[in-house]
Amino acid sequence: MSLAALAGALLLAALPVRVQSEACPSGAEVERALAAMLPATSDAAPPDLARVQRRNGKLRIELVDAKATVIAERVLDGNGSCSDLAELAAAVIGSWQSDVHPDFVRPHAEPLPASVVAMPALSSSASMAYDVALGASLSLAGSPAAGGTLALIGVPRGAGLGLRLFAAGEAARTLGLGMGQARWRRWMGGAELDWRVALGPLVLDLHGGLGLGWLTVDGVGFSQNLSIFAFSPAATVGARLSWWMTRRFAAWLDLGGLYWTRGQTVYSEPSGREQEIPQLLGLASIGLALGRAETGR
Repeated sequence: MSLAALAGALLLAALPVRVQSEACPSGAEVERALAAMLPATSDAAPPDLARVQRRNGKLRIELVDAKATVIAERVLDGNGSCSDLAELAAAVIGSWQSDVHPDFVRPHAEPLPASVVAMPALSSSASMAYDVALGASLSLAGSPAAGGTLALIGVPRGAGLGLRLFAAGEAARTLGLGMGQARWRRWMGGAELDWRVALGPLVLDLHGGLGLGWLTVDGVGFSQNLSIFAFSPAATVGARLSWWMTRRFAAWLDLGGLYWTRGQTVYSEPSGREQEIPQLLGLASIGLALGRAETGR
């Protein structure tokens, strides 16, 4: 073993904390970064243990003392190279060690790079995922119609349960009523629960909830054309698959459906002919989203 390698091994052995990590970053990488921040110690007391775990785009760090008591823990953004994450974990562990063991503080320690110093300030709120999605749609309710959709999605922990607000509109459809026609359309909106799963750059949102529709009907071709409107509640369900090309920009495809709980009928006079407005609507949308996503890269 060379003199430099021997000196490095002795320096790591004298650290006041040992690091346990089975993946990126490795325990050895974090310990090497720690060696540049903490002085060696000759204290015979057992060293503390730092557990580092990277999973689902998050970096979890725990500091445990010799009695297996958790002294501190923190969850950070886990995106970055192994070397960057090793420095990030070392900075967090080093600050804990300085709090627990003040004698480990170096009076003239060199400042850490700005990229490392800034990242530990991230808190659980940094994992908030959100986006604004705008798209074109094709709906099917007896006959197809083009339209547009707008959705706002927020997932507090980046994945799991969140909230989705949506609005949609569609082109008019027609129903035959003898000598004339009824031209109708719905404007829709609602609130849904959203369950998000991150699959690398792909993000799946399963959503469902309650909607409200504003139905407008206009008579066309009759001797006297009337216009009416009515509201109806709906149950909604759907799934959106997004491809996040960056953490701020995505393309997405959404397939969903709405069931209007109130039956609605249009009729003509004096013929008495009537037609039911379809209660079931299928909706396919495609578009772009801007926001922030925890993609699990």
